[in-house]
Amino acid sequence: MNSTRKVFLLTLLVVSVLLLMHQLPTFSINGMESRPVHLLSDLFPEEETEEEAEKPVSPVKKALLPKYHPQGVELIEDFSEGHEGGMAHIYDRLLHADSLGTPIYIAYFGDSFIEGDIVTCDLREMLQEKYGGNGPGWVDFGSISKNRPTARIYSQGLEENVVIKKPYNRQLGGINQRYFYPSNGATIRITPTKYKPHVGNWVNARLFLTTQADVTVESTTNGHESEVHTFAPSPEIQVTETKGTLNSISYRFPKGSSATRVFGVTLDGNYGVALDNFSMRGSAGYTIGDIPLSTLQGIGKYRPYDLIILQFGANVVDNNSTNAMCRHYINRMKKVIALLREAYPKASICVFSVPDRVQRSASGIHTIKGIEKLVEFQRTMAAECGVAYLNVHQAMGGNDSMKSFVENGLAAKDYTHLNFKGGHAIANHIYESILAGVENHRRDLLNER
Repeated sequence: MNSTRKVFLLTLLVVSVLLLMHQLPTFSINGMESRPVHLLSDLFPEEETEEEAEKPVSPVKKALLPKYHPQGVELIEDFSEGHEGGMAHIYDRLLHADSLGTPIYIAYFGDSFIEGDIVTCDLREMLQEKYGGNGPGWVDFGSISKNRPTARIYSQGLEENVVIKKPYNRQLGGINQRYFYPSNGATIRITPTKYKPHVGNWVNARLFLTTQADVTVESTTNGHESEVHTFAPSPEIQVTETKGTLNSISYRFPKGSSATRVFGVTLDGNYGVALDNFSMRGSAGYTIGDIPLSTLQGIGKYRPYDLIILQFGANVVDNNSTNAMCRHYINRMKKVIALLREAYPKASICVFSVPDRVQRSASGIHTIKGIEKLVEFQRTMAAECGVAYLNVHQAMGGNDSMKSFVENGLAAKDYTHLNFKGGHAIANHIYESILAGVENHRRDLLNER
């Protein structure tokens, strides 16, 4: 048998049949169209149909900008999932600070850790240097507030009421958890300092009050320019407003009474950052939840806060603190967050963890055990409330870091309170965290385009 000859003839026959089939037109059977035979389709690709030629070419996927995380910077965690209450609002405002034409308002609530404008004076200065702005923000007239170096405060004839002292009516308190009754001839005078480059320049001064009777307030700017402000009875928050280049501002109540409550004065620029220090020695923070919603909203007409910071907890825990105690505390603080979200629905809210606090014991000077528990509980609280969180405890060095602060002359020897040098260090950590957040927000916006 000549098998080679048979294989050749069979191959020739198959190729001939396929060539004949290639010439056949397509036809359909019961609506099904036959497929054309292309013997050399592997060698010659089919031509594109007109419809296929019109299909757009898929763009090359762009490289996404990576997360910005400078070494040594504690990043702010945002648990809002894009909803209000997260950091997007304040980041947007800071990104566009040059074109807003209005101040960016920040409220920083805390205990004695920020008393006397410690931490906040440096954070304010850093933000104003970068984003613009002037002035010390909110100024109280209380005995402790008079010691702040960012404004010289003189007051006479004011009866002070503060939440940590009795008697105090929580339904009458201001956003600063204080209120003052002016007597006849009561006087308030504020002059600038040169403690920080931006703190001594003001162009907008407001006195916040409410009154149940007619009241007249005389304001004097720069020692000689006087103006009379008359207020009718109203439950609403009312203000005196003075604009211009201000070297000093003073207020006098010719006829004061307990029908009028005065809350504070704000001293700002017309743009950039305005940061208010609302400190309360010995406070755990949850008394903020007793401030009337109408009062917060009334303040918000003039100071619509873009960022609200809450930093409390050092007065709550000790070495014997249990998980149950921490959970009970954060449940009370959740009510504070809920109130602030209702009062300022657009504001970013950031929970700052309790800072480090150490205590002497038989084993040495170490972080109070309750601090470690509360740091984690506060993070959980922020997550459950859908707001942001910054671990200040970790930013300042973690456990036993307050001991290092004391040894390096940054804090008092009670191992609890910072001095202004230590406040500057903490403010710098916070500032770098905010800048990193702004940069990551900018990158997220570019990645979405």
